[in-house]
Amino acid sequence: MLLRRITKHVKDQNWFAVGIDFVIVVVGVFIGIQVANWNASQFERREEAAIVERLQSDFERVKSDADASLAFHIRMTEDIRTLLRSLRSGELKDDDIPAFERALLLGTVVQTSADRAGSFTELMSSGRGNIMRDRNLLHALVDYEDFLGRHALAQAYYIDTVLLATDAYTGAFEYNTDMRLSEDIIILLDHGQRFVSYDFEALAADQDFHNAVEQLLFVHSGLTMWRERISVRVDDIQKKLAASER
Repeated sequence: MLLRRITKHVKDQNWFAVGIDFVIVVVGVFIGIQVANWNASQFERREEAAIVERLQSDFERVKSDADASLAFHIRMTEDIRTLLRSLRSGELKDDDIPAFERALLLGTVVQTSADRAGSFTELMSSGRGNIMRDRNLLHALVDYEDFLGRHALAQAYYIDTVLLATDAYTGAFEYNTDMRLSEDIIILLDHGQRFVSYDFEALAADQDFHNAVEQLLFVHSGLTMWRERISVRVDDIQKKLAASER
């Protein structure tokens, strides 16, 4: 209808009416584009809010796993120090027996955790990272992913070190054959339940065992450092997510 009216005004050489029609067309197109852009922007904001919500959920899980792994390696570092101190002094004090035996039982264990946020991995693989307006949050997430790549390389090195030390370490004592590992094993050890059998004097005299203990102390100290750095980054991301939600 508008086209028919414009055609009539041109035939009638009514240029003023043609000008008005042209303005109407331009304004209509402009409004249409603005409405489309507004709708697209609203969709992206809803999508961004959903992503932030998923990231918050993911990082709550990451935080829980990271804290558990950090706590384990802190404790193992302390326990292996107690083990090494006892070996070097040639004396095993009664108060040190729980830590000594925890170190024997769990010294070759590397506790990993699920540190990646699946929602962020999915976001970046889809090429939609720019949907996030909070650039500080986006940069923190990208930095965190990069750090996890470096952590994976370090963790692989530490695991290889554990494997090299394992024979000299575990060959110096015996695990109880009726042992059942569970999440409560540290609690059971703290309450005096025995999971290993050993000759302390033989351990103290075994230089290969000493060397293996020193290697494991290096491993758990190193993993503690890496886990602390992961926890710092996770805490920072959680704060940025909370701020972004507001």
